[in-house]
Amino acid sequence: MENAEEDKGPELNTRNWLLVIVVDVLILVELAGAMYVASVHPDEFELMFMKSFFGMLIPTLVLAFLGKRFLRRAPEQVMS
Repeated sequence: MENAEEDKGPELNTRNWLLVIVVDVLILVELAGAMYVASVHPDEFELMFMKSFFGMLIPTLVLAFLGKRFLRRAPEQVMS
């Protein structure tokens, strides 16, 4: 039998977990904001939704990717 620790994949520590939650909430807020902006212009609903949603989503995903890389590089602090 193999050791259980060897089978474990990468773990989500508290900072990574918090980053995922914050990004999820930001995406939901961006979706709601894009729906509102699009509802103000019903004749151009699809265009306004795409412009506003993807205009907010792409920077959020880039920052999330950079944040994940930063957290991966940060050393774990050992509490004694």
